[in-house]
Amino acid sequence: MRLLGSRLAALSMVESVHYFPLEKPDRVVASFEETYYPDVVDAAALELRLRLNGEFNLSYRERWAGDRWVCRWDRHPNTHNTDDHFHVPPRPSETTALDAEYPADMNDVLRLVFETIEARVNEVWAETTAPVYPTEYEFERQYELPYLTNP
Repeated sequence: MRLLGSRLAALSMVESVHYFPLEKPDRVVASFEETYYPDVVDAAALELRLRLNGEFNLSYRERWAGDRWVCRWDRHPNTHNTDDHFHVPPRPSETTALDAEYPADMNDVLRLVFETIEARVNEVWAETTAPVYPTEYEFERQYELPYLTNP
């Protein structure tokens, strides 16, 4: 996880990386540069939790004036979906999760996660004159996510 964190720290959009913070000792948290986002977004971060058995949880969060926009990529056994699944924004839950197929290599998983984040950031910038706040947002398979397997 330290290696992935150091790769994240090298990205221009990443302001800082926190390794195993006290409140989340099993994670690496990358905070994004505020200037990467329009003023309507107060903060954004990506949390990584990786297991030696190949399981993972990657959670992307934006903070908007007291509200949050969140999505999550997961690989772990569960009762609600296949092991690989995506929890849709803005409020991930088991009932709205979609089956997915992620690459085996974690670097490739991070690549697709960053492609999705980039599409999200572009969407937020495109809406600066009339932003869609998290409470108004509805996921409609934006960003052309090729890893989703649900029809």
